[in-house]
Amino acid sequence: MSFYTSLTGLNAATKELSVTSNNIANTATTGFKRSQAEFSDIFATTPSSKASNTSGAGVALKGVQQQFTQGNIESSGNVLDLAISGDGFFALQTTDGSNVYTRNGGFMLDTNNNIVNGLGQQLLGKAVDVTSGAASGALGPITVPATRASTTAETAKVTFSNLAAGETIILGGLTVTAGADGATAAEVASAFKSIAAGGAADATGATIASVAGTLTGWSTGAQSGSSVTFTSTVTGDVTDIANTGTGTASIVSSPASYQFTGMSIGSDGLISVNYGDGSTIKTAKIFIAKFASNAGLSNAGDSSYTATNESGAASYGEGGTSGFGTVMSGSIERSNVDITTELVDLIKAQRNFQANAKAIETTSSMATTLINIRS
Repeated sequence: MSFYTSLTGLNAATKELSVTSNNIANTATTGFKRSQAEFSDIFATTPSSKASNTSGAGVALKGVQQQFTQGNIESSGNVLDLAISGDGFFALQTTDGSNVYTRNGGFMLDTNNNIVNGLGQQLLGKAVDVTSGAASGALGPITVPATRASTTAETAKVTFSNLAAGETIILGGLTVTAGADGATAAEVASAFKSIAAGGAADATGATIASVAGTLTGWSTGAQSGSSVTFTSTVTGDVTDIANTGTGTASIVSSPASYQFTGMSIGSDGLISVNYGDGSTIKTAKIFIAKFASNAGLSNAGDSSYTATNESGAASYGEGGTSGFGTVMSGSIERSNVDITTELVDLIKAQRNFQANAKAIETTSSMATTLINIRS
């Protein structure tokens, strides 16, 4: 029996060494949570036996529990590096549509502007009201719009060139034709300068032979040398004004949409996106997941977990609300492994292994003595 008892001790020490070694190996793993081996004693008893005269039969592994204590939070300077200060996990959607949960907040934008981690798993949140930032709707992957349509009137600066006799400039439904002697660029610009929406050009002067049609959808501003700035009469994305005449004109239009230039993320998980026109738009809100029992989560690797019956289903909330930690942008949570503690545990496990090995050696020596006596 003592052989078996010591053997269980060797197995337990080996398991503790394995768990401790894994902790040490993941000291630098972002969001990693250390594990701890838990053991229970074994008693071989009968209904008539008493605890006072029953010896133990060894040790058994009760389980390996992860310790979900807060790791150190370090600044990274990357707005999509996120950490949670307090309780909770980031919820991710995997490629097969299932959800996993993690404390590793190293995120990025993929080619479709989805917020993803290094495995391509998408960060989950909700859409928000652009004015109030209040979240609504179903939980889903967060996508940052790459562009924003212009909400102001479009402008187009038209710089005219000299026209030969009979050449035309056709803009916005209006045709201006040069006279027999041609027209200078400034004279062509002058012909357009007084055009109002739906009005006709000023065709006075021998250099302009005729004006036909009306300017539709656009109005004109003051003349500046050989240039006139046109402004659309409606806002938003409109068709750019273009010259379809035989003469030439250079047209520089304001953008119909503006590119994404950056973002910020608040402690409540609100994502605000900046665009090239200087606007900032509230886009989405990250929702944090928490569980009735973190210890019941199943380890899925890559510092992520899945829900089980023991953990309970995930409940979701905004950062900083009751029971949920706050989101820290530009920061990452380091492993909660204390290397000093792990080295001490390593020494303890090694000593336990040596002691149990010595017990087996002693038992073997005693058995040899008994065999020699019988001989």
